[in-house]
Amino acid sequence: MLGDDKLGSGVLMVLPCQKRVRAVFAGKVVADSRNVLILRGQGILPVYYFPRIDVKPAHLRSTGLGGGPGRAGPIERFDLASADREVRDAAWSHPQPADPALAPLKDHIAFVWNAVDAWFEEDEEVFVHPRDPQVRIDTLQSSAHIQVVLAGIVLADSRRPLVLVETNHPVRYYLPPDDCRLDLLAFSPRTTRCPYKGTASYWSVVIDGTIHENVAWTYRNPIPEIPRIKDLIAFYPEAVDAIMRDGEKLV
Repeated sequence: MLGDDKLGSGVLMVLPCQKRVRAVFAGKVVADSRNVLILRGQGILPVYYFPRIDVKPAHLRSTGLGGGPGRAGPIERFDLASADREVRDAAWSHPQPADPALAPLKDHIAFVWNAVDAWFEEDEEVFVHPRDPQVRIDTLQSSAHIQVVLAGIVLADSRRPLVLVETNHPVRYYLPPDDCRLDLLAFSPRTTRCPYKGTASYWSVVIDGTIHENVAWTYRNPIPEIPRIKDLIAFYPEAVDAIMRDGEKLV
């Protein structure tokens, strides 16, 4: 929940979403709007804010005002309830935002992401957090020579990497499986989700009986917007001894 302690002192922006957004709780749509706003800023994850008129009042119970005279101003909190479930402090609003940058959020309600069961943009489910309108991902085919080394073993050697450039993230190199030592890789039970790419599966590396866990990852079924990374393999720089590009070690 975004109280003043979460907003920090950086620049905040409120942007229109331009998509229909729905929140589903206990099998019911509790919020549904084509006029959602997204709050974004340095150091915070994006947050959907629904116009109050697009939130189903039968599912919310106000627990009163709190907060102080900081950037957010007073904060009204809500419990979320169905016939057989209740989540405390599941939503909040800013009745009188103190920071002018937050003024558009007046008469809007935001939900704690995990307080509801599912989120949809149009008819596609989204995971982890809203997609930031100012995040861009480019995938570029490259002829750079990428080598991945761990414990003195070359795990991957490729001259055909796919370079993934994502706003505010390190460049990642996705390599064809044929250019990786698949005989040393073993699937890990770990999975994670990314709102921009989909569900990632992980690889561990086994060298001389030693297991190096979750060294690399792959997207078997990336979201439709980023199909080129399907089944390619990327390695964590901090999990290996070196990732080399054209003979030079990457920082």
